[in-house]
Amino acid sequence: MTRQKWKELLIRALRLYTLLVTLITVLMIVLGNLLDRGRVFSYDAFVSPLVYALIGTVATMITRSDKELSVRSLVIRKIIHLLLIEGAVILIALNADTIPTEKSWVLPGLALGIFVVFVLTHIILYLINKKDAEKLNADLSRYQERQMNGSPIHE
Repeated sequence: MTRQKWKELLIRALRLYTLLVTLITVLMIVLGNLLDRGRVFSYDAFVSPLVYALIGTVATMITRSDKELSVRSLVIRKIIHLLLIEGAVILIALNADTIPTEKSWVLPGLALGIFVVFVLTHIILYLINKKDAEKLNADLSRYQERQMNGSPIHE
């Protein structure tokens, strides 16, 4: 992989990581306030969104592809991606003393929350990528128009 591709991959990973930390933090606030309002956490609780976002980012790196995928292949990869994240986070939850997995709502709430964050992340990234593509297409159209008119290409 070229240096430029590594740079682009790192930028996309950091964008994803930041978005995931934000959405996971919001999810934890919502689930906590709705379902476990009386719980008090230590400062260690601030680490969990960072760890969970890292899991989501690594899962993305594992399931990514440099070649263009068919819709079927893309859907299968996204399902595998979601299952990797769900499995890793639920495994952590089952082994953590601080997460009350004995309560009937915790694992389904966690699984649903992960799914919501997964979907929101993909929607937000789609909108960002769409905006970038529209800008790139507009720039390309201006460039082609200048080429056809024989104008110098200076901006």
